[in-house]
Amino acid sequence: MRLRRSLTVVVAPLLVVALAVGAGSWASGRAPDARSSLAQALDALPRDTIVAGFTDWASVRSRLGVGSASSAAGRASIEDAGSLRDLTTRSVLGGIVEDMHDAYGWSAADLDWEAYGRATAGAAMVARVSGRVSLDDVEDRLAELGYTRRDGVWSIGAENGASLTPELASTLAHVAVDRDRRLVVATDRAGYASDVLATIHGDAPSALSDRPLADVAEALAGSDSAVVQGRAFGCRATSLTDADPTLRAQADAAVARAGSLTSPAFTGRGLVDGRRGQTIRFVSAFGSPSEAARQLAVRSALTTGPFIGRTGRVEDTLDLLDATADGTVTTLRFAVDPEKAAYMSGEGPLLFAGCPLDAATG
Repeated sequence: MRLRRSLTVVVAPLLVVALAVGAGSWASGRAPDARSSLAQALDALPRDTIVAGFTDWASVRSRLGVGSASSAAGRASIEDAGSLRDLTTRSVLGGIVEDMHDAYGWSAADLDWEAYGRATAGAAMVARVSGRVSLDDVEDRLAELGYTRRDGVWSIGAENGASLTPELASTLAHVAVDRDRRLVVATDRAGYASDVLATIHGDAPSALSDRPLADVAEALAGSDSAVVQGRAFGCRATSLTDADPTLRAQADAAVARAGSLTSPAFTGRGLVDGRRGQTIRFVSAFGSPSEAARQLAVRSALTTGPFIGRTGRVEDTLDLLDATADGTVTTLRFAVDPEKAAYMSGEGPLLFAGCPLDAATG
């Protein structure tokens, strides 16, 4: 039986409370951070971040019933079952759990959360390490593996990196540790690690200082896995740019029936693996509450019928539970069966979460 839909519009301005960025966002690390794990993670990425993936590892372990995952079997369950349930798709560490544990003594199985962001200046992974891992041991193992430390950043050269798998050597080429906040930072170049640390220490603005991104993140709080994408990336990821003329004509006709699409400033999607099944939220931030209200109606109308660019009908794999507009942000929440489809890659045609067809890459 199809669940009842609800269509709700709240035109009042969206208040960003938990995500507000201030001088005390990362304070001293002594007091617990009451914000969502997603907010904490995005607050560690630099202001110019244009795509960010997030994995709540503490929650994923709980969902999978593997506890601390201190055993090889537990780590294998995280790597295999997590992937099958689409929970680790946004992680850069989720596919190398056992290899990383063998080499570094810790892995995704020992994290509270992980974020991976791409910006114009570089790419960075930031992870909060759980209290059961000694940060002294983390740095001692880096030294044993052949990393050298300069200005607080551990780097491994090609010669020493030969003892690691290519994926480990690439993903963890440059590493920094923030002991106060129990954060490990890994970047694609040594200089960018300093930029990320400046953000973490509050000396440079974070991704959350971008209001549309912060609004999308607020709507995705509580997700086990999430991704946020800036306008061009979000549009490109859901587009039909390479579709054949027949599919393009079908998309044009569907949008003409539903109404005009406008491009969101930021989009995101977040997966929750609950006891009663999985739900996924598709979130978009627009320029005004009135635009969000109009787009909610248009996009809701595109959540049924032929799944243009994919197989079958939309409702074969996505069952709309509710649709809301809160200030400038719209949220479409669906029930999803991970055995039928996976959507956390952030790629593939999605008219109801996309952009105008003639602006798919803009």
